[in-house]
Amino acid sequence: MLKDGVIQEAGQTASVFSSPASAYARKLRADVPALNPDRYAALRDTGLRALKTTVGDRRKIEVNAVTKTFTVDGKRLTAASDLSFTVPAGTTHALVGESGSGKTTAVRLLLGLEQPDSGTISVAGEQITGRSPEALRSAWRHLQLVYQNPFTSLDPTWTIEQLVREPLDRFKIGMRKERDERVREALADVELGEHLLSRKPGALSGGQRQRVAIARSLVLRPDVIVLDEPTSALDVSVQAGIVEVLLTLQANLGLTYVFVSHDLALVRQLAHTVSVMHRGRIVEHGTDAEIFDNPRQPYTRSLLESIPSGGAAVAQAAPTRPLATAG
Repeated sequence: MLKDGVIQEAGQTASVFSSPASAYARKLRADVPALNPDRYAALRDTGLRALKTTVGDRRKIEVNAVTKTFTVDGKRLTAASDLSFTVPAGTTHALVGESGSGKTTAVRLLLGLEQPDSGTISVAGEQITGRSPEALRSAWRHLQLVYQNPFTSLDPTWTIEQLVREPLDRFKIGMRKERDERVREALADVELGEHLLSRKPGALSGGQRQRVAIARSLVLRPDVIVLDEPTSALDVSVQAGIVEVLLTLQANLGLTYVFVSHDLALVRQLAHTVSVMHRGRIVEHGTDAEIFDNPRQPYTRSLLESIPSGGAAVAQAAPTRPLATAG
């Protein structure tokens, strides 16, 4: 294992995984989601309590019998078929499945970027379906998106201050002083200092850029944030820092997340409820414990088999079939 050009530890794979000797190796091992599924259990407790006390008026997101078809080369393609799920306020709901399963279509429908052929979607009691972009403007203030790749989602010509501030300018929220305060609060929420305000994204690391993207989504003080593979472009140590930030924000601010991912090990660390998608349908839905500990569907079981086991077994086991990238 290398750090700053220096070998920190070397040895047989099984030995390094099961009994790492160096502090750096132990940290890397701790940062791997598959090896530490309960690492953030304490931070997730707030969301678990919200899940256990859910009643009708605590449902932040309601997706009811939503279907979406597209015409491709003259043929009708069903990208989403009869999707239904609810997300209680203050919890994280994960959409998982391999490429082409319909996750991206579901997210676009949830954000109002696509309109379904049938069915309804509401966020915080506000209808998303059947409305024009102009009519959706008020909903978008409370429904924000963090993109997958922090290297392409931020305008490289803008400063960090401009990037985080832009949503406030677009919605004309507050006077200059209030906007300045909100920008600084949002950066502090993601554990970034004010000294970065004048810098541009190219001067930041990948982890810092994704924190900026999260700060940008927070600055409007939304109820719901959709996280589209927010850590897939980051290494495991940086990813661990982002996960901790997200769960801390949820615990402190009561945020509701929709988390889209192909990484089931990461999903287990973050999510309270899960919908497994396959060919445009939800084939299984339940709490994280129900999905991970007692999956009912063969497709779900096949996805779970792609998660590597812990300790020396990681090194000794035969390679498993990798789960396809997000789609």
